Amino acid sequence: MSVATVSLWYPMGLYALFYYQTGLINRVVVPQFLDGFFMNLDVRIFGKFPGFFFHGNHGNAFLDEFFHFFYFSYYLIIPLTGILLYCKDVKLFESFVFQLSSLFYVCFFSYLFLPVEGPIALRNEYYHPEGLFRTLVDLIYAKGENPGAAFPSSHVATTFLIAWWGSTHFARMKIFYWLTCLFLSISTVYCMFHYAVDVMGGLLLGLFAIITFNWVGRKALS
Repeated sequence: MSVATVSLWYPMGLYALFYYQTGLINRVVVPQFLDGFFMNLDVRIFGKFPGFFFHGNHGNAFLDEFFHFFYFSYYLIIPLTGILLYCKDVKLFESFVFQLSSLFYVCFFSYLFLPVEGPIALRNEYYHPEGLFRTLVDLIYAKGENPGAAFPSSHVATTFLIAWWGSTHFARMKIFYWLTCLFLSISTVYCMFHYAVDVMGGLLLGLFAIITFNWVGRKALS
C-alpha cells in the first residue's frame, strides 16, 4: 500500500481514537452526566422512554437480534461506502472523507460540553449477551466506548450523511442506504443506547451538514 493511499484512508482510523478521548475529557469540563434532563425531555415528548414502546414488556428474540445487527451495521457502512467511492473516483472519496470527518468532529466537540451517557442502565436490565450481534455490540461497547457521547447521536448523524452520499452516487443502492439509515436510527433507541432526542439531534445535525456542504460546494463553483 502506497503512502498516498494511506494518507487518504488514515483519517477514518482516527474516529474511534478521538471518540474514546471525549469520554476522558467531558467530565472534566462538565462533572456530571446530563441524562436527567434528556430522559425527562423524552418523557415530556413521548409520554415515556420510547425504547419501552419499541421493545415491549418482554421483547422478541428476532427483533432484538435484527436491531442489534443494524446497530452494528454502522461499523460496516462507513468502510463499505468509502471503498465504493474510492473505486469510483478518488476525488469523490476525498470529499466524502472530508465531510464525514468534519461531521464526526462536530459531534466529538459537542460531547465535551454535553456529556450524556444514554439509557445504558435500562439496557442492562433488558438485554443479556445472547445472539451474535448482541454479543458483538456488547463487546464493542465494553472495549471501545467511553460514556458521555450520546447527544447528538453520531451513529445517526453520520449514517444520514453516508446515506445521502450512497444514494446520490450509487442510485441502485438508494433503497439499501435509506433503509439502513432508518433501521439503524430505530435501533439506537430499541437497543437502549440512546434517547429519542439523541436521534432527533443526530438527524438534524446530519441534515444541516448536507445542506451546508452543498451550499459551500455551490459557492465554490460560482
